[in-house]
Amino acid sequence: MAEDYVRKTVKINNEIWSKFQSKIEDEYGTTYKHVSEEMEKAIDYYVDNDVIDIENTKSKIKNLKTEIKNLNDENKKLKQDVIKLNQDILDRDKDKKKVDKNNEEIKLEINDLKESNIKLQNELEEIKNDYDNIKDENTEIVAKNRELEKDNKRLEEKYIEQVEETNKQVQENTKIKNKREHTQERLNKTQDELNDSLKRLEKYSYAIGQVQNMSFIDRLLNRLPEQIKMLEPIKKEK
Repeated sequence: MAEDYVRKTVKINNEIWSKFQSKIEDEYGTTYKHVSEEMEKAIDYYVDNDVIDIENTKSKIKNLKTEIKNLNDENKKLKQDVIKLNQDILDRDKDKKKVDKNNEEIKLEINDLKESNIKLQNELEEIKNDYDNIKDENTEIVAKNRELEKDNKRLEEKYIEQVEETNKQVQENTKIKNKREHTQERLNKTQDELNDSLKRLEKYSYAIGQVQNMSFIDRLLNRLPEQIKMLEPIKKEK
């Protein structure tokens, strides 16, 4: 039985030997008899396994450790990138809310401008209608004036004829004269109305020209010339 064992003296690094003994004590509670057993196991493992495989394994372990370190570093960087991206998303959400708010305000302003433009267009249409009405009234007044002038001329001719008649027709002539004077009064009144209408027509023509020469922005902002604001509404004849 004694022939199965040999005694050998070996030189081992003191630190490695201390770690070897400490591990045996941790596992078995004592080094008695276990030192030789564990050494036999280590030698047996060394003999049974190729040294090259061990070195390859060590190299793989080293590479894996390096890869793990790189992955950890990359993971750390990715976490930082995620935090930064989350912050960017929050900032973009805030910016989007601001943009949405500004867009809403712009929409409201556009609606206000549209309403102002519609109002201005309606006012311009009313002015054009008033202008057309004045032209129509002026045409009617001119026609009436012409008729009255014709009537007055006929009455004058008739008056002359009546004057040349005998004194017996003095009373009739007086009536005709009175009628002529009344017609003249109507003619004068109509002439005054015509003159007034022509003045108003001139004002409205000038006002329409001013509106048509306004810029698009002035129309939108309802910046009417003072001449238009001072215009009086047209009074319809009863």
